[in-house]
Amino acid sequence: MEELLREHLGEIALLIYILYPLLKRWWDRQKQKREQSAGAPDSAEQPPLPHRPPRKPQIEPPVAKQSSEADLLEAARAQRLRLKQASSALLARAESEPLLARLVPAVRDDLLGRLQDVERSLNARPTVSSVVHETTVMRGLESLLRYLKMMAQQRMLGGSGFLSEADAIADACYAPLIEFAGAQGLDLKSSQPIIVTGDWDLSIVPRFASTRLAPLRLPRAFEQSLWSWPAIAHEIAHDFYFSLRGLEPGLRARLGLPSKVEMPMSSAELDGAWLRNVFGAWLPEVVADTLGTMSLGPAYVETMLRAFRNPSSPQRTAAILQDRSLIDEHPPPRLRLYMATRVLHHLGRHEEADALWARWEADHPEVGFYFLPLGGQWVGLSDEALHSVADSVIDTLVQRGWPELEGFHLMNIPGFSYQHAEHAEVTKLSAALVRGEQLDADVRWIIAAAVLAAAAQPALHDPILRLARLSIAGRAQPAVVPVSPRRGRASETIGEILVASLRQPEAIKEAVILGAAIRPYKPPRWH
Repeated sequence: MEELLREHLGEIALLIYILYPLLKRWWDRQKQKREQSAGAPDSAEQPPLPHRPPRKPQIEPPVAKQSSEADLLEAARAQRLRLKQASSALLARAESEPLLARLVPAVRDDLLGRLQDVERSLNARPTVSSVVHETTVMRGLESLLRYLKMMAQQRMLGGSGFLSEADAIADACYAPLIEFAGAQGLDLKSSQPIIVTGDWDLSIVPRFASTRLAPLRLPRAFEQSLWSWPAIAHEIAHDFYFSLRGLEPGLRARLGLPSKVEMPMSSAELDGAWLRNVFGAWLPEVVADTLGTMSLGPAYVETMLRAFRNPSSPQRTAAILQDRSLIDEHPPPRLRLYMATRVLHHLGRHEEADALWARWEADHPEVGFYFLPLGGQWVGLSDEALHSVADSVIDTLVQRGWPELEGFHLMNIPGFSYQHAEHAEVTKLSAALVRGEQLDADVRWIIAAAVLAAAAQPALHDPILRLARLSIAGRAQPAVVPVSPRRGRASETIGEILVASLRQPEAIKEAVILGAAIRPYKPPRWH
């Protein structure tokens, strides 16, 4: 026993050290309970506690809640009335001023038309949620009204002559596409370009804030150079590309091109599949250049050459740029010009196409590669590699029917493509401008003739531009009649109104985030 105690003495001491405080605490609690029990008075001597009935919950009167709902509804109705009065005043002004004629459909249908829906909702026993919903919609409509007023103010102040001329060019470039869409019943969301000038890059905003308007933003002093004017056709093509339902996804599926292209991690990724996929990042610009060339012919490519040329640094014209981790949306200028000349070949303008490409190569000698930034250095991609893919893409766009256009080829759209008869007309008009004659012709052919005349006679640029503007001003037509969207019958109950609004969630969303709608995509860099 003694040996056992010696052997486990440490364990016994540790056990006592742990258990002793616990046993002492238990003993003290028991002692405290016995003392409290001995000193407590007898329960019979304690007076009985008075009986208290359970407290009934107080029900707040519904007056305050009903008052707040009524105030919310009254405020929404007052807001709608103010917005309607201001919109009606703008509509009356737009209907009486020819310079504001193209704002009329947006104010009448897209602004006042939506306010009628809001009015029906607020007058049909609305709930709190529906009042809040309509208040949110009206905030978006207030922003829309503010931007429409800004456009109207700009058109009524200085520079209105140039705005009407630029409107006429935009209308002339868009007219064949709009008429075709109307005849074929195509769903073209925006169909009303409107010129606005300011301190920004050349760009267009397709389907501005769920309206049919497409603000075409021109930089200041745009009208002073004839070489800038054909770029309007490029921006009109952008609007058509983004506004025709199903066009972009249909083209990408048909061409097998992705919407975004990541920068490669190493040169091992630069195989044939990657080289073809890179055109997916450039597809909107490729389509815009294709349509612009088909609309104005060699004049469009002439202005491209003058805008993109860089003889002092020819390699920069062949550089593939990046946007963070993605390929930039703009192809290299050299590749853009090559693809435009390919379109000219399809239009039968072989001599002009060869001459333009020869001039470009003479201005930028010894550029036999395209350059891709990779790992801190530039990797060269051969002409043949990219040009063969470019040829395939252009041939598909021009030579094949488009399911989104009811199977039509681009060259079969009535009045759209620049072909032999149009070139003969432009050649005749170009000679007339050189002789100092004012023209009476299609606005597109006036612009094309002016560009070719100024290219042949650079010293006459200013007189030719002045004659072209006078000719366009004389041919300016009223605003293009847009393709009217289908409007359903008026809803009669709050349930029908809510269901109707839920069928168009994008319209509500765009109205609310109107500020973001100003820049839905990165503006194309023409210069």
